[in-house]
Parts: sequence; structure tokens; C-alpha cells
Amino acid sequence: MFASARKALAVIFDPAFSGIAARAIFLTIALFVVLFLGMEYVIHHLPTLGWHWVNRALALLAPIMFVFLIFFLGAPVAALFASFYLDRVADAVEARFYPKDGKAPGTPFLTALRAGARLAGLLVLVNLALLPFDTIPLVGEGTALIINGWLLGREYFELAALRHLPQPAVDALRKSHRFGVFFAGLLISVLSIVPIANLFAPLYGSAFMVHLFKRYQERSA
Repeated sequence: MFASARKALAVIFDPAFSGIAARAIFLTIALFVVLFLGMEYVIHHLPTLGWHWVNRALALLAPIMFVFLIFFLGAPVAALFASFYLDRVADAVEARFYPKDGKAPGTPFLTALRAGARLAGLLVLVNLALLPFDTIPLVGEGTALIINGWLLGREYFELAALRHLPQPAVDALRKSHRFGVFFAGLLISVLSIVPIANLFAPLYGSAFMVHLFKRYQERSA
């Protein structure tokens, strides 16, 4: 798994992937900018909430609320954006590292988008359900990281594997390497909530899972 992680990290700094990386970062920044502007618009157009100081306090707390929003939406955003360009990343990774394997049929865009949207929605619901536990130091954050890691690992791996294998074969391969897939997803989950690193998390996660799938497929063969 660590060898796959190192190979995926090299992708981010490879000039051949600069266009994909630029699009990934632009989409992530654009989404958070839109969310920030939307939050600012709502706060500044609120009616007076009993006392003027309440509105003033909300305006001052907006940047803190936005930072919390980045942490909260890091994993769902990574999951959704992964579906946009996983095929491009996978094609580039496979062409460079696995040229003898031949080109995969790929995953239909709408299929990948539905999978990414489904996972993003599920992650939002899970993290909302875990909000009450945030009052307990480290418990809420730790639980969210573990659950997000499991969900991200499962979905990223399936998106990479479905390019080559039918669903039953993908399920069997994932279950036989469930711990490796989980720990890979956990790493993606951690990157998804770290500022700056979350800009690269979808690109990195996509490349990481392609390497991991290839490694497990070779072992199974």
C-alpha cells in the first residue's frame, strides 16, 4: 500500500498531470468561493435578529463558520469531484505505469457521476448525524474520519476497478483486500479535511486507488 501511495504522490508533481491538477484545484476553490459568497450574502441580508449585536456577531463569526464548513465538506467534495476526472487520471496513470496492460474500457461518465453524488450525499448525512458527538473531544472527529475513510476507500476503489472488471468481481476483490482499501480511504479522508491538501485529495485519491487496484489484481492473478 505504501508503494502505491508514493507512486500516487509523484503524480501530483508530474508536469504531465498539471492540466488535470489545475482543473481539480480550480473546481474545488470555485465551489468553496461560491459557498463563502453565499454564506456572506445570507448573513448580510438577514433581518435584525432581536438585537443588532446578534447580526454583528454572525458577521464576525462567518470566517470561523466557513473554516468549519471546509472541514465538514472536505470528504463529500473529494468524493464528488473524483467522479469528474477519475477516468482521465486513471488513463494517464495506467499509460505511464502499466502500458502493457492495455487500455481499459472506462466508466461511463453518468455512472461515475451518480456514484460520486450518491457517496457525497451519504457522507453529508453521516457527518450531520455525527455532529452531536463533536461535543466530546476527539470522539466526533475520530469517528467521522473512520466512517469517511471506509466510505471513500470503498467508492474510490470501486470507481477504479469498474473500469476493468464487472461489479461481482470488483466486490470480491475489494472484500479480499478490505483492510488495505480501508486504510487507503482513511488517508484520503485525512487529506480531505486538511486545508490546501484537500485541493489535491481527489486527484491523489484517484491515482492512489488505480495503483492499489493494479497491485491487488496482480496478487489475485
